[in-house]
Amino acid sequence: MNVKLYVANLAKYNEGKLVGEWLTLTMSPEKLAEQLRCILGVDEEYAIHDYEAPFCIGEYDNVYQINNIAAVLSKYDSRVVVALSECLDNVDEVVRQLENGDFSVYFDVNSLCDVAANMVDEGYFGPIPPSLASYIDYEHIARDLKMDGWFMHHELRIAIRPHS
Repeated sequence: MNVKLYVANLAKYNEGKLVGEWLTLTMSPEKLAEQLRCILGVDEEYAIHDYEAPFCIGEYDNVYQINNIAAVLSKYDSRVVVALSECLDNVDEVVRQLENGDFSVYFDVNSLCDVAANMVDEGYFGPIPPSLASYIDYEHIARDLKMDGWFMHHELRIAIRPHS
């Protein structure tokens, strides 16, 4: 997963000149410093005028911190990163969840009913005698999963539950 930033020279921008460049993160801090020097020259201030990332980036956010975050996110399946980013409040919480393995995930599911069926099949609720299997209400289990914090990302066909 790449995080891309359009970094503009703020002094030049304030003079009415568009001086900036797209940076693809991650890169070493030394390489990032070099790239910023090329964009800024002797000027010190920059602004992030555009970005492509699964999390929000502010105009004056620290590029080095964003680079560090991008390095962490790049270690994980992009579907998990995107899903966690959409169901959590901020990227710091996404990073914490990823680094601590503090989430549950099911891939290639179409609904929380599929997750419920997988959980039953995996014995999550204990052994189910075959004579009772047809009486299981997967929709009710899916409602309970949603109330327990499960989030379904339909486009990616992934269900995920961050833990607190």
